Amino acid sequence: MSILTQRQEIILFSIVDDFLKVMMPISSKHLIEKYRLDISSATVRNEMAKLETDGYLTKPHTSAGRIPSRKALRFYTGMLSEELGGSKSQLNFDFHPEVEEMDRGGMTRSLADVISSTTQYLTQVSLTEEDEIIKGLFLTPITTNTLLLIIVLESGTIRKIPVDSDDFVTVPELEKLGNEMNVLSYGQPLSSLPSIIDQMQVAPHLSVLKASIRRSVVGGISEPQKVIGHSGFNHLIHQISSDISTLQLLYDDMESDQLNDIIDLNTIDGVDVYFSDELNRDYDSISVIATNFSFNGMNGNLMIIGPEMMGYKEVIRLMYAIRNQEMKRSEHSDGK
Repeated sequence: MSILTQRQEIILFSIVDDFLKVMMPISSKHLIEKYRLDISSATVRNEMAKLETDGYLTKPHTSAGRIPSRKALRFYTGMLSEELGGSKSQLNFDFHPEVEEMDRGGMTRSLADVISSTTQYLTQVSLTEEDEIIKGLFLTPITTNTLLLIIVLESGTIRKIPVDSDDFVTVPELEKLGNEMNVLSYGQPLSSLPSIIDQMQVAPHLSVLKASIRRSVVGGISEPQKVIGHSGFNHLIHQISSDISTLQLLYDDMESDQLNDIIDLNTIDGVDVYFSDELNRDYDSISVIATNFSFNGMNGNLMIIGPEMMGYKEVIRLMYAIRNQEMKRSEHSDGK
């Protein structure tokens, strides 16, 4: 694999940067006139020919200019991430929810709407709160051998956990047990619920049910739940209208909340760009830009999906801005 010279890097970066703005082949004359390069047109053409030989550029038959290949896009996005990742971008990004008390589902949808409107690309936002606060807890029978533990969390999320029971628990005993659990757990972190149940004093014949509730709680809260919001699929419909197969696959994955499966979220480092051949699906003609961020004390993941020839510079800059600042919900103040 050949190593690019500094001059080749400058020429290649400039070609990709300009092509993504105008979506037209870039000529040596254009480069010299725009960037005032202190080299001859022949030298620029020679360097462009070498970049073409190395697989970075391709030349349409009807044009004197060149267009970037996927290899060139990888070089370009790598350079952008290196440049932008080393600086604290302070792009203003204001999030103004329309309602004062918004649950996580509303937050993810509103964030996705704002980011998609800014980028004009399909956007997915995932939020996970590791340890939410319990605001209510209820036990209710659903069959003779099954109870349903309902946990209301501060974010508005409701967890429903089935619990195996037996025929020896009366309705008054169940109500008393549920009321006690509700009082003890109110205002406590969800992760503390198993230990709260451990400390409860119950009649000997309820000890089996207590153990069953604890087991079900441990199993039901072991995996933090993600709340996912999407926006901007209509942008992608227009951008890759000829690739019906990819659009259908993406729509199916979006509707079933499986877009997170197309990349390994655990390997994200900064802002990462993935092309079609790097995704865990048979997609064509798209790229995915992903990052992790925090919002209101919650862990978040952001994915922006667009055509392979997309505005990487603007999107990557925005994602570093989001990543580098703790976005906070704007307070609605009427002169307060």
